Amino acid sequence: MKVPISTYRLQLNASFTFKHVAELISYLHELGITTIYASPFFTAAAGSTHGYDVCDPHALNKEIGTPEQLLHITAVLRRNNMTWLQDIVPNHMVFSMANERLADVLERGAYSEYFNWFDIDWMHPDPELHGRLMVPVLGKPLADCLQQQELRLDFDCRGFEIKYKQQAFPLSIGAYEVLLSGLPNDPAFTPVTEMIMQLYSAATCDKSLASWNENKQHVLQASEKEAAAIKLLLLQVNANGQLLQKILQKQYYRLSWWQETNQKINYRRFFAVNELIAINMEDEDVFNEYHSLLFDLYKDNVIHGLRLDHIDGLHDPVEYIHSLRELFGDECYLIVEKILEEGESLPAAWPLQGTTGYEFGAQVNWLLTNPAGAKKMVHYYRSLFPDLPGYKEIIFEKKQSFLEKYMGGEWDNLVRNLYELQLAPAGIDRKTIKQALGLFMCCMPVYRLYPHGGPLEADEQQIIKETVEDALRRAPHLKEPLACLLSIWDIDATDVTINSHRLCFQKRLMQFTGPLTAKGVEDTTFYVYNALLSHNEVGDTPDLDQYSVDHFHRWILQRQQTHPYSLNTTSTHDSKRGEDGRIRLNALTCLVTEWEHQVAAWRQKNNKCKTAWNGAQAPMLQDEYFIYQSLVSGFPENGEVTDEYITRLKDYFIKSVREAKIYTNWQDPDSAYEEAGCRFIEQLLSPQHDFLQSFLPFFNSVLSYAHVFSLTQALIKFTAPGVPDTYQGCEWWNTSYVDPDNRRPVDHALGHTFVQEIKALEAKGSLAVLDHLKNNRTMGAEKFFVTWKALQCRRKYAPVFLLGTYIPLYASVDCGIIAYARQYENQWVLVVAPVSEIAFAGSKSDQLTKVSLPLPDKAPVKWDHLFTGEAISVESNGSSLALHSIIKSFPVALLTGETKIANL
Repeated sequence: MKVPISTYRLQLNASFTFKHVAELISYLHELGITTIYASPFFTAAAGSTHGYDVCDPHALNKEIGTPEQLLHITAVLRRNNMTWLQDIVPNHMVFSMANERLADVLERGAYSEYFNWFDIDWMHPDPELHGRLMVPVLGKPLADCLQQQELRLDFDCRGFEIKYKQQAFPLSIGAYEVLLSGLPNDPAFTPVTEMIMQLYSAATCDKSLASWNENKQHVLQASEKEAAAIKLLLLQVNANGQLLQKILQKQYYRLSWWQETNQKINYRRFFAVNELIAINMEDEDVFNEYHSLLFDLYKDNVIHGLRLDHIDGLHDPVEYIHSLRELFGDECYLIVEKILEEGESLPAAWPLQGTTGYEFGAQVNWLLTNPAGAKKMVHYYRSLFPDLPGYKEIIFEKKQSFLEKYMGGEWDNLVRNLYELQLAPAGIDRKTIKQALGLFMCCMPVYRLYPHGGPLEADEQQIIKETVEDALRRAPHLKEPLACLLSIWDIDATDVTINSHRLCFQKRLMQFTGPLTAKGVEDTTFYVYNALLSHNEVGDTPDLDQYSVDHFHRWILQRQQTHPYSLNTTSTHDSKRGEDGRIRLNALTCLVTEWEHQVAAWRQKNNKCKTAWNGAQAPMLQDEYFIYQSLVSGFPENGEVTDEYITRLKDYFIKSVREAKIYTNWQDPDSAYEEAGCRFIEQLLSPQHDFLQSFLPFFNSVLSYAHVFSLTQALIKFTAPGVPDTYQGCEWWNTSYVDPDNRRPVDHALGHTFVQEIKALEAKGSLAVLDHLKNNRTMGAEKFFVTWKALQCRRKYAPVFLLGTYIPLYASVDCGIIAYARQYENQWVLVVAPVSEIAFAGSKSDQLTKVSLPLPDKAPVKWDHLFTGEAISVESNGSSLALHSIIKSFPVALLTGETKIANL
């Protein structure tokens, strides 16, 4: 297995193509990266910036590049001993006619080889959806669109189509009979009749899409002589509303108002995104076809590992992982995107190398948070919003609200599934069962479980027990239906059929608890509960009671035992804010009193910047507080306000308030409220307002902590057990906001130039290097230096980091640092870095000169400090290092040493 020593995440799209990747390889190799970790590169929706809206898994995205360009990259990577980790999307594809498989289903229905490819309920009981796929693209109800003549029949090189504005959908062959009935009884139309009948015959004689496309084009190429008759036919149909309506009723799909999916739907979406339709990956034929090109690329050593996106959406993620492992073999590096809640771990038996690392980022985030300060921040937040429910109660409320407002269709489908499988108890009405099921889903404390037909694991049983207990506490009157839902998780030793039905429902239910949690927590609660925004992050939680260096040591040791090759991630394309923006916010926990005074003064000072809105002053205090924290996290490092930054912050504000869904939302935006918030931001940052005069001094105080803690975060990521991932551009400061802000272009040429500058200065001595870094602090020079040096060390001492032990170390006095050693055979790496403000107090006195760092037995006596170039030796006692000597010149330390190999 080619386990990456380090990865670098690249977001591929039309603005960053294979050509750019090829040009970047020399820089990444120079930086110390061993593996390119690429976003999906298969054909996606036109203009896609992320690639998760796949159209065709059998072709590369032409906007990104060609197979020849990819092979060129492969050759360059091989010369540099580098590999490629590929992100894939096994759960869903784009819902558009660019998806030829889906378009074929809409056109040919059950005659299409892809009829069962997508997760569609063709037997939905609603007469409008029974045997017809819901296509939610209309801007208003279908009847209104027909009345306003917004739909029409058209004909082009693809054949007959239904047009709606700029969108075109194939005319289903099931509607051909009605179309023929609209032809005048005139011999002139006989060729058109024959053409339509030939199309029908070609569509039904062979399920192959390739054969149908070939035969269809053969028929259509001969249609030029019927052009006049076809044009007349279109005029007659489009002038006859009743006939057009009859044609639409015979389609294998139903064009629908997009908001109808809130309460009725017959296909599975990705989360609540209508434009992404799920696929039946549990079907063996679907599995084999979907992965065919991907496997060829792996077999040809073009790619060397896979990152599996959103496996929680699959019907049986565990079965999928085993199937993938069987197909790709034991030597393929496999990691999975999985959000683990606090205390939850990835099952050790899964044949994976680990996760994409959300949980690592959360652990480091809390390591660099003052827990006492965080509690004070929460207390202050509560004083501002005394009526706000607790964090977990907000989660429940937002999950419940989202379920009722936006997932009503999925909810009804689950209830119906319960009855179809004969699992609903007699004597309880359907409405009561629905309430209990909704309550159960909203009380689930994790994204999902992984039922497999046998008894649940002990921790899963506990989760089910806690879920039902929480639901009973909230609704004691639902005791009987909740008992029924609890029994669904039992195994009946005497009834194989009921066990099969229970398992079927369990798996289906789990496909929706994940999206509900994601939308309720990540995309709603994280924008409502704003006590400390740095922990409103994917995989993290803002309500942790306590955390310490020991917590981190214990967690990382456990993770090393089970999944030593999980990614160490501190920023991703899904992050709510950049890794260094989070650290800035964490620094507030060291400055709580100052923060409280500043916010009070800002509220008074900035009240005149608000706008009257619905009898109040906008933005409301919740969003004003959000803006102040967002300024701290994302304000330009050099303190200079630009139009670009103001625009970015306003865009972020609009997204945040729409996600919060309190004063505005995505489906029905309140432009007045949004504009008031944007004006507030503009006036805050205007030269005519004096806000910045008080903000900038406080901001600089925050940076004095954040700069050091960001270096600690980076160093731990590169040296702790796991595979460190650098999100594009994060070798420098990353204070971006949520997507699309975190996908802005990166100036990689800057890194190449800076490496050359440092190398030239190293010849003059460490002092010249450190002075240069300090002078360029605002651009992130020190972080870049730590990243570069740590990656070089990691590549040189790869066995130490991939196979070596992790040894927690403790200073002789608690001085706010974390220290640990990595050791493999005779090679050692030592890490020392500040994690709390105590370390800052020590650095300003003689305290650190009296502190020692005891070393493990048989540790080296001489060490090389990679950041300062110094040689450091143990103290006279021969078993410890003077802490002051380690971090006197640079705030974090990375030391290497070797012990002598005893003669055999």
